[in-house]
Amino acid sequence: MVSATSETTWNKGRVVGKKPPLTPDQVALIRLLLRQEKALRDLAVFNTALDTSFRGSDLVRLRVSDVATSAGVREIVEIRQKKTENRNARPVQARLSDNTRESLRAYLAATEKPLHDWLFTGQGPRWSHNHLSESQLWRLFKSWLEKARLDPSLYGLHSLRRTFPTHIYQQTGNLRAAQLLLGHASIESTKDYIGTEQAEALEIARRHHL
Repeated sequence: MVSATSETTWNKGRVVGKKPPLTPDQVALIRLLLRQEKALRDLAVFNTALDTSFRGSDLVRLRVSDVATSAGVREIVEIRQKKTENRNARPVQARLSDNTRESLRAYLAATEKPLHDWLFTGQGPRWSHNHLSESQLWRLFKSWLEKARLDPSLYGLHSLRRTFPTHIYQQTGNLRAAQLLLGHASIESTKDYIGTEQAEALEIARRHHL
């Protein structure tokens, strides 16, 4: 039997529940900081993560050929998700913005990666041939949050995945678009994932407070 004094709860020191998406101001700040540092890889990772809304497991396994051809960087990226609710689901597509494509061009020009190579790799001879792991991706994200003076304990990799679909939904009310961006088979999964009902309840509370 474990004594009460030695037992440690699984969520001690953690924020439990859905991790919030980044706000537009937070996105702009992190981009600015990475540009100032000339962190070409990190800026490309950050921008690609936001535009695609891919899970971390899919993002780290992108190959150069997924985002580029010999003629240049693609506008549309298409992948088959590693984890999906429906094994027969169609591939998920994402559009890369002009800013993201420019950051990828700069990163690929500096690294001279062949098309068959992993897109995002570690830095230094020891890691340069392996794709980033999800734990390495989290450490990168945590470092960006700290640079922006945001508390990393409040966020997770799902914060990156939620950011763009949540922004789209907040701006347009188009839940179907958010569903397609996330590659969810069910719109109910999307509603739960981005917390639309909770967000709407909080907005109603804001407008109709006592």
